Amino acid sequence: MRRVLSIALCMIAITGAASAERAASLRDAIPGPTAAAERSAVWEADVEGAFSTPISPTKAVLYSLLLPGLGDYKLGNKGRATAFFAAEGLIWISYAVFEVQGGQREDEYEDLAVRFAGVSGTGHSDDFYARLREYDNSDEYEADVKLDGRNELAARDCDTCPLRLDRISAEALDRYFTEHRVDDYQPWLWSSHDRRLQYSEMRSSSKTSYRRADYMVAAAAANRVVSAIVAYSAARSANKAPDVGYRLDFAPAARGVDVSLTFTRSF
Repeated sequence: MRRVLSIALCMIAITGAASAERAASLRDAIPGPTAAAERSAVWEADVEGAFSTPISPTKAVLYSLLLPGLGDYKLGNKGRATAFFAAEGLIWISYAVFEVQGGQREDEYEDLAVRFAGVSGTGHSDDFYARLREYDNSDEYEADVKLDGRNELAARDCDTCPLRLDRISAEALDRYFTEHRVDDYQPWLWSSHDRRLQYSEMRSSSKTSYRRADYMVAAAAANRVVSAIVAYSAARSANKAPDVGYRLDFAPAARGVDVSLTFTRSF
């Protein structure tokens, strides 16, 4: 009888251990409330980020005016945004190159004026450097200005009489020249006609580089306008789309985990 009772107790103990082991295995298979809540929160965060409300058209325009392509980037149009970013970078790199070229060539033609035209120093007015380009020497420039003075002074003396250029005094012409010459005038004389042509070509090249730099500023403005228009259109289209949402829930169950997927759509 005692042996039978011992055997029965052993069987009960083995059965209890097996049941406990199965229960522990089942508990391990089923995530606890904390694990389920954390996993559900992660999924909901991912879904909410993927289907978040797009920015307004006004914000898209402002972002694009600040930096072309930024409005599209905020809307998720990464490819189009990259194209605008690349265009903006190329524009400002070109602007810097043209500005540097213009400055270098400006220094070169001013140096030519010092070395071959007898101009004292650099940094004179643009009007003065323009006159250096047009005349081999300052005497030619003075004679040209005085010729204009003769015609103007003679017309002032008599509006209805024939022009009497010989009646204009030298003193009057000198005064006219002093009043109408460039402000920082000084005498010059090119060493040769070829040197003046070299100077003229260098000055033209400098002006061309500066003009291209100005074109790049205009291109930057145009890039912003185009980007703003494109972003505005994209933002309006995105805001018209229905708001779609997803919710994925986990819940412990007797034999595992119950998973529920809910779709929501607002109109």
